[in-house]
Amino acid sequence: MTTQLYSPVIDDQQRDTGSLAPRFTSLENLKIGLLSNGKHNADVLLRFTADLFIERHGGAVVLELNKRDASRPCPDDLVGAVTKADVDFMITAVGD
Repeated sequence: MTTQLYSPVIDDQQRDTGSLAPRFTSLENLKIGLLSNGKHNADVLLRFTADLFIERHGGAVVLELNKRDASRPCPDDLVGAVTKADVDFMITAVGD
């Protein structure tokens, strides 16, 4: 079995491809969406993370979704809700 590690660092060549989402000019007062995978405590982790962000930057959680089954892909109706959501960014988490 092979393990592949990926670096989250973006180099200048990747930045110039135009495939990256634009960066926020400010983190203040953004609208947050939360998506839990349904595992135990994922919702607790999501809420804790969102509360820290709100404490530091303001904003609000305006969407909370739970896919209810970590072993299955996200259902189409939830994918649709995420893509149509009026949020600035989404946070997702895995619990246990």
